[in-house]
Amino acid sequence: MIESPLVGTWSLKNFELHVPDGKIVFPYGEDVGGLLMYDLTGHMSAVFGSAKVPVSAETDLEKAGANPNYDTFMSYCGPYEIQGDRVVHRVTMSSMESWTGTIQERIFEITDDILTLETMPLEVGEASPIGRLVWHRMHASQEQS
Repeated sequence: MIESPLVGTWSLKNFELHVPDGKIVFPYGEDVGGLLMYDLTGHMSAVFGSAKVPVSAETDLEKAGANPNYDTFMSYCGPYEIQGDRVVHRVTMSSMESWTGTIQERIFEITDDILTLETMPLEVGEASPIGRLVWHRMHASQEQS
């Protein structure tokens, strides 16, 4: 059993990418949803994406290959550990195949019931944006909203 300020269930409130040219991009739109769970055994699971999943057109399915939700949904899980102000996720399974077996490091900050995770620069196209995800701690009486 580990002690961690991250232990619990968190509901996604915002996900944005900060592009080096100063633009802010919302990869799943501005209306997002998802859950992030950290447990006492040192494991985590994240699932998030667009709260308004559109019906994919055939061309989108072709572009996505085997995963028709590639641009509206993301999930991954595995063990985690805290190193100072960083949480290290060792990805054992992911909806994005290229993440399986990788280490995903995040800078984290918790203020009251708000968790902010910031990614290292991501390899997305020609840019190297930094992701910023804002999560709200859920309590037993709450439903995801």
